[in-house]
Amino acid sequence: MFKNILVPTGLADKSEKTIRTALDMAVQSGGHVYLLHVLEKLGGDTDDEIEAFYLKLAEKADQTLTLWQKRFQAEFPGVHIDKNIQVGKRAPEIIDFCEKKHIDLIVMASRSVNTDQQPFGTLSHQVALFAPVSVLVVR
Repeated sequence: MFKNILVPTGLADKSEKTIRTALDMAVQSGGHVYLLHVLEKLGGDTDDEIEAFYLKLAEKADQTLTLWQKRFQAEFPGVHIDKNIQVGKRAPEIIDFCEKKHIDLIVMASRSVNTDQQPFGTLSHQVALFAPVSVLVVR
């Protein structure tokens, strides 16, 4: 049913359950899983120091995504797993990625919310509201 499944990840261990859920679904449908990590871009112009900082964050994210990709590829050899890193605002980047890659389903981890700090809800809530496709939130 779902051929292109997106798993946005914050690189936490909790993401592994979400990845496994997406892979289980992909096995059933002969689908493709995309792992996506978005580095949250700070406002304003960037200089060389900030760019170097983003580069270090991207390298760390790539290491984690590569480890997951290799480990899960061994467990799910019939599913193609792709890793991607973007820089920008998380919800808009996730939605943009969906459109570019023709994503059918987004599978995300749930997060607890502190309304004092996040008056507009969690990332999964924002994505569920604005995504052009279905969103499965894994608890």
